[in-house]
Amino acid sequence: MKIDIIPYASATRPELTNNKTVVVIDVLRATSVMLTALVNGCKEVIPVMTPDEAVQKSLLYPPEEVVLGGERNAEKIEGFHLGNSPLDYTRNAVENKTVIITTTNGTKALNSCLNAKYVYIGAFLNLNALVEEIKNENEVVLFCSGTNNTFSLDDGMCAAAIINLLAKEKNLNLTDFAHLLSSVYKNDTNSGGTLLNKSYHLNLLKQKGYEKDVIFCLQNSLYDITPQMNLINKSIKQNP
Repeated sequence: MKIDIIPYASATRPELTNNKTVVVIDVLRATSVMLTALVNGCKEVIPVMTPDEAVQKSLLYPPEEVVLGGERNAEKIEGFHLGNSPLDYTRNAVENKTVIITTTNGTKALNSCLNAKYVYIGAFLNLNALVEEIKNENEVVLFCSGTNNTFSLDDGMCAAAIINLLAKEKNLNLTDFAHLLSSVYKNDTNSGGTLLNKSYHLNLLKQKGYEKDVIFCLQNSLYDITPQMNLINKSIKQNP
């Protein structure tokens, strides 16, 4: 299995994802939010690029059947129902509803790989299920969403954890960056945790009062789902 890594959303190019199996990772917090919303019974998650696009798309649904979610600069967008905290996407808030979400990094990444063969949603929260889903693919691209057009350690360590688990079952052909992250992860006695504690984005969220989000998002394999994005209508649903 060949594994490549895209370090952050704006670093992608069409040839990196074209007709490939892509896993989009935004641990803190977009993909963790999407997983949580789906586990709590939402019909689908639709990632869009801008708040205006989210509002316009929401008009296609009865008001009681749609939830607008997302953030800019880590804070809830004015007028939206929810922000980007997975703790807010409870069953009471999202069950049987369509979640339309826009974030600074994660939804940008998802909208930039629509030429892929498959696009899966990945995070620490569904780590084991995700690895089981993709382990028989010939080529996988781990797409780290990053933070404001820069690489983010939280996404990188999640990608490395995926590589580490796949390596237990498969012979891997890693690109240089994948080799680097895998080596760093294996040399960390806390399975990437020591580095994570020094992550800029993680500590920024803590400073903004989102420490509970951070703790929640770093849980390993809490969920047994592998959501996939429909590349035509951009709807993300649980795999049947």
